[in-house]
Amino acid sequence: MARRASSGVNTGALIIGAIVFILVLGGGYWFLNRKPSGFDAPELDIEQALSNSRSLSGNRYQVTGKLIDRNIESNGQIITIQLGEETNPKFLPIMIPEGFKNGNLNQQAQYTFLIQFNTVGLAVAEDVKQL
Repeated sequence: MARRASSGVNTGALIIGAIVFILVLGGGYWFLNRKPSGFDAPELDIEQALSNSRSLSGNRYQVTGKLIDRNIESNGQIITIQLGEETNPKFLPIMIPEGFKNGNLNQQAQYTFLIQFNTVGLAVAEDVKQL
């Protein structure tokens, strides 16, 4: 007796193909919409920095925010960046030391700073990337 050819759709292959397609779409969406990474340092806990920044002395962090103020001093610059939402903003002063060679910083621009807290608890910029 001769065998009959299967004329149906292979549902197993169709399901596997659909799963792979969904995974590829999800991975592409995640890759395109992820937040840009600044540096290989942990994110700063702003609440801890504002309550007791001296305890963070010697530690490196990355912090992302909008530059809102810039004051030029004799030994560098003090900038202020705004963190968080517009409804409940937090502000962090960062010292830009003299001889900092990372270009001109523009107000209202978004930056990611690599900072290290000095012995008095002031954040000092080591590197910066504009977003």
